[in-house]
Amino acid sequence: MMTPPTLYVFAISHYCEKARWALDYLGINFTLRHVAPGERMQVARKLGCPGTSVPYLALDGQVIQGSADIISWAESIRSPNGRRLTPESGIEQAAEIEQRIDDIAGVHVRRFYYSEALVEHPSTVRPIFTQYLSWQQKLPIWLGWRKIRGIMTRRMDLGREQGAQSQQIMDTELQWIDDLLADGRSYLVGDRFSRADLAVASLLSPLVLPQQHPTYSGLAHPPRLAATVADWSERASLRWVRDIYAKHR
Repeated sequence: MMTPPTLYVFAISHYCEKARWALDYLGINFTLRHVAPGERMQVARKLGCPGTSVPYLALDGQVIQGSADIISWAESIRSPNGRRLTPESGIEQAAEIEQRIDDIAGVHVRRFYYSEALVEHPSTVRPIFTQYLSWQQKLPIWLGWRKIRGIMTRRMDLGREQGAQSQQIMDTELQWIDDLLADGRSYLVGDRFSRADLAVASLLSPLVLPQQHPTYSGLAHPPRLAATVADWSERASLRWVRDIYAKHR
């Protein structure tokens, strides 16, 4: 690569953390660009993205969208540090784990958080939405915060009942990870860190707020979520997330 690719992210997004962590882990040089909620759609159209959801990676006229595809692209080039994220064996199992965590837990941990934080405590969300943004990017968020909240609430189907539904789903998904770890394994597939581990750890990181996370030191859980997370904190799955972050992030 003659020119480093540009990774477009939301600071708060756990899917963006997944892509960013993969590039960091593989030693791939890239430019990080934080975008604002409304701005991401404009940037996506300009780059020719098929959709508007971050993360997306732009390089040499090409755009790769979505954390899983970004990791696959990163694996397709020669890693400067010689690391790999695709396991030597159990590739299908790793893909199944990543797909499930992307499609279920990743969606519902976000809905669980926002259903309380954005709906009932919006002042706690806006600072992390505007973190790392220029004042020109922050201004539309400050001026249009009520509208942004309304759009997000409708699009993500947020509310107290919806948050309770997502909490139940998350409980099931955490039990799934607990069961995988019940045999004492250190990694989900094989005997080394893989994209399955990175996917699960990054998408569960909003429940753990690991100190190694580049953004979540400024994130606070709202009261009901905080109480639930405290009850869950010693589950094998969340202890494992803390350990994976400590070892590999």
